[in-house]
Amino acid sequence: MPMPQQTGFISSTQARGAMAAALGAATLFIAGCQSQPEFRPLTSEAPPPPSFVTVPAEEACQATQARYALGRPLNPPLLEEMRTRTGSKSARTSAAGTPLPAPADPARLNVDLDPQGLVVAARCG
Repeated sequence: MPMPQQTGFISSTQARGAMAAALGAATLFIAGCQSQPEFRPLTSEAPPPPSFVTVPAEEACQATQARYALGRPLNPPLLEEMRTRTGSKSARTSAAGTPLPAPADPARLNVDLDPQGLVVAARCG
């Protein structure tokens, strides 16, 4: 059986398919235009912006680490070892009971000596 020739007209099946596709596209287009983006104005309910936290550094001088030297005669290598173990930036000696100068430095180790040169105390400041 010979096929009918198409003369430029669209068959009803093709027309229905085209109409369904156009209707689906129009529906999606309209739905896309109708949805609004979520708008959240800045209010007091908004969380504060993140901030950087500075962690406090450990105490610069830990005088308890110098207890091993109590009662020992002080010499330069021992003083340096005490400074290193306590994490101090500097160290100084003084006679026991002598007041120290005013500018206290928390990173400095102060070593008190008795008249014989033995270590009797160690403190920071």
